Amino acid sequence: MTTYIKRNHWAIISLCLLLLCTVVSGAHVSVPLNVYADLSLSTEVQEGNKVQPNNDVSSSTDNLHLNSVLSATDEVQKWHAKKKANVLLDLWTRISSHFDVKEIIAGLKAGKHSPVTCFACKFGVSLVQHIVEKEKNEEDVASLVKIICNFFKIESARVCQGVTRVFQGEVLYVFERLVLSPQEVCGLILGDTCSPVYNPYHNWTVPLTPFPKPPVKPVPPPKTGAPTTRVLHLSDTHFDPYYKEGNNAECGEPLCCRITDGPALDPSKAAGKWGDYRSCDTPLRTLEHMLKHIRDNHKVDYVLWTGDIPPHDVWNTSQSEQIFLLKSVTQLMNKYLKNVPIFSAIGNHESSPVNSFPMPQITGKYDISWLYDEIAKAWAPWVPRGAETTIKKGAYFSVKVNPGLKIISINTNYCNNQNWWLLLNSTDPAEELQWLIQELQASELIGEKVHIIGHIPPGTGSCLQVWSDNYYRIINRFESTVVAQFYGHTHSDEFEVFYDTETLKRPTNIAYIGPSVTTFGSGNPAFRIYTVDGNYAGSSRVVLDHETYFLNITEANLFNQPTWRKMYSAKEQLEMKSLLPHDWNALIQRFESNDALFQQFYGYYRKMSDYHSEPCTGDCKKNMLCNLRSGRSHDSSLCNAGQ
Repeated sequence: MTTYIKRNHWAIISLCLLLLCTVVSGAHVSVPLNVYADLSLSTEVQEGNKVQPNNDVSSSTDNLHLNSVLSATDEVQKWHAKKKANVLLDLWTRISSHFDVKEIIAGLKAGKHSPVTCFACKFGVSLVQHIVEKEKNEEDVASLVKIICNFFKIESARVCQGVTRVFQGEVLYVFERLVLSPQEVCGLILGDTCSPVYNPYHNWTVPLTPFPKPPVKPVPPPKTGAPTTRVLHLSDTHFDPYYKEGNNAECGEPLCCRITDGPALDPSKAAGKWGDYRSCDTPLRTLEHMLKHIRDNHKVDYVLWTGDIPPHDVWNTSQSEQIFLLKSVTQLMNKYLKNVPIFSAIGNHESSPVNSFPMPQITGKYDISWLYDEIAKAWAPWVPRGAETTIKKGAYFSVKVNPGLKIISINTNYCNNQNWWLLLNSTDPAEELQWLIQELQASELIGEKVHIIGHIPPGTGSCLQVWSDNYYRIINRFESTVVAQFYGHTHSDEFEVFYDTETLKRPTNIAYIGPSVTTFGSGNPAFRIYTVDGNYAGSSRVVLDHETYFLNITEANLFNQPTWRKMYSAKEQLEMKSLLPHDWNALIQRFESNDALFQQFYGYYRKMSDYHSEPCTGDCKKNMLCNLRSGRSHDSSLCNAGQ
C-alpha cells in the first residue's frame, strides 16, 4: 500500500495483483486463466479506433504498451514449471515497466475507468483468481503476498504482514465462491463503461411503490419569523488514540504521526500538537477541543454523525479495537454535547477488516453481528426501541425527530465497491432499499418530510453503479418527501445535485457532503451547522443555510492557540437566494462562467488548507463541475445535466 490507500483498495488489487494490496480489497473471481483471450482490449481499443482515456488517468500509454503487457501473460503458462514467487515477481516487473502505476491507481481510486485502468483490473483479477485456484492453502497464498509485498517494497514489513493477517481469511473466502468473470467483476466495480454485467445477482431493479408519484409543488418560503432548527453535522472523525506530537509525520506508511513511528529526526517532519496535514489522523486533544468549542459557542438541536470513527491504520485493526473506538468516541460526544440527540450513520472504517460488511445471509465465522450489536447499543439512546431490529440486520433505521420530520439513516457500505462481499451478490443487500421505499411511502402518505443520512455519497465512484441507479430512482420518485440528504466519506466540503430521470434537466434533490474532522487528505479539521426550516405547521423542513467552521492547523501548531473560525456561509459567500436544488444547479452554472467564484468554492472544498495552494483549472475544474452534478455513479451523461 501507499499513501494512496485512502479509499482505493480496489485500485490496489487491480494493479498490485497478488501484492499486499490484493489482500486489502478482494476483487476476485473463479474462472480459468485462459480468460486472457477475452482481455484483448477489444472493448476499449480497436484497431485504428482508440478510445480516449478518462481525464483521471494519464493518456500517455498507447496500444503497443498494452499489447506488450499481454505478452507477459505467457509467463503464467509456465506456472507449474517455475518457482511461483519468481514467476509473479518477473510478471509484475514486466507490467510495471509499461505503466505508471501511481497514475493508474489514481484513476482506479475514484472508481472510474479508462482503457488502461479497465485492462489492469481485468488482468489483475484473472491472475489473482488463478493463484487462488491453484493454491488452496490459505497460508501459501498469504506467504506469496508477503514475499511480493516485501520484494517490491510496496510497504514496510510490518504493514505487509499486518494487512495479510487482517484480510486473508475473508478475501479468500470470497475468492473461492465467486461465479463472475473478470470482465463482470471490473464492470461491477468500475461501471458498465468498463464492461457490462449480465449476472442477475448484479443486474437488478428494486420495485417501486404502486402508488403514483404526486404532482411536484413549489417549496413555500418559510414564514416571517418562523422558528428554525440548528443541526450539527460531524463526519470522518478518524480519532487516532496513538497520535503523538513530535513523532514522524513522514513515516512512509499509510498512517503516520503515531507512537510506533518514533520521534522525527528532522524537526520539519515532526507531527504537530493539534494535527498534521500529512498522512495523519485526529489527536484526542483536537477532537475534545472541537467538541468543547461547539458546546460553548453553538446551540444545536441535534447532531448528524455520518461515520468513520477509527483511524486509517487498516493493517492493524481488530474487532475489539473497533468496538473500543466506537464506545470511546460515543462517550466523548455524550460528555460534551450532553443531552443533544445524536443520529448516526455507519462508515466504511467501522468494521474490521475495513470495508468488510457481509450481508445478513453470511453467518458463522464472518457474521457481522459483532459490530451491528454494538452499534445498536451505542445508538440506542436516540432511536426508537423498534429500530434495533433493522440496526442489527443492516445498520439502518428511521426515527421521527419532530412532528412532520423523519430522519432515515442508511448503510451505504452496501453500495461500497470495496466491500468484496458484494461480489457474491449485490442484489439489494439486507433488503435496505426495499425498506427505504416502504419508509418513504409511509411518510408520503401522511405528508411527512424526510432527511436521509449516510456515509458514502451515492454519486461517487466508490458506490456500485447498480445500487446507485436504484437509489437515484427512489429519490426521483419521492422528491417531494426527501428534502435533504447528508453524507461524508470524501473528507471534502462539497455537494451533489440530483435531476429528474426523464430529461436530466430539472433539479430534484440535493445531497450535502460534510467536511471531515480529520486532517487526513491534507485539509483542516472542520464541521458544519445547518439552519433548517423549523417546527411549525406547514414547515418545508428544507435547509435554509449552512455554515462551515474550521481550525487552521498551521496556525494552531505554530502558536499553540487553536481557534475555530467560520469558513463561510452558503447564502452569504456563495451568494445564494435559497438552498433549494435549483439554486445549487444555478450555482454550478455560475461556477462555469465566474472562475473567481469557483476558485473561492475550491478553497472551501479543500477546507482552507495551507497544504493546497494551486487553483483548480482545466480538467480539474471540468471534473469537479461534473461531480457536483452527479448524484448517480458512473454516469457521464450527468456532466451536462441541468442545462
